[in-house]
Amino acid sequence: MKVKGGVEQAACILVILATQVEDRPVKSDVISSRLNVSSSYLKKVMRKLVVHKLIQSVSGTNGGFTMARPIDELTALDLFNAIEGSGDFLQLDGLFQRTFPESDITDKGEQIFKDGFLKAQISYRETLGQLSLKEMLLQITGFETLRFYDWNQENPADAEATEEKGGGVAK
Repeated sequence: MKVKGGVEQAACILVILATQVEDRPVKSDVISSRLNVSSSYLKKVMRKLVVHKLIQSVSGTNGGFTMARPIDELTALDLFNAIEGSGDFLQLDGLFQRTFPESDITDKGEQIFKDGFLKAQISYRETLGQLSLKEMLLQITGFETLRFYDWNQENPADAEATEEKGGGVAK
């Protein structure tokens, strides 16, 4: 199974929004520029994140996008489902039946085949559901708490980062 590139983009979007100072909205053109991707494709990815209530759109002059829920409430499965969907990995269209119509074991073989993929799908989704996006971000950065930046600045890495206050939930 190949996971769409949109999953990687969505992960980067969530990192930016989850580490944005004071819940200030980040404009989509800032995110598009930062990720170096076309704004039209980025908007499609962001729309999926909005529909799945991972991020929210804020209108107005100082509008943009913010997290819809705290990052510590999100898992890799939430991200995956937003981009890839929550449907079955395997979609059978009756090819077994059409290819081997004379066989009396076709139904059994098709079911065994389908059950194998279903078992793998369940395991895959369970694993993703156990991966906290906040914990992944902390492991990647090596920080004990989230650090926040103003991504709307030209180079937020140059600005001083602020750390999560009081061990509370960071959005």
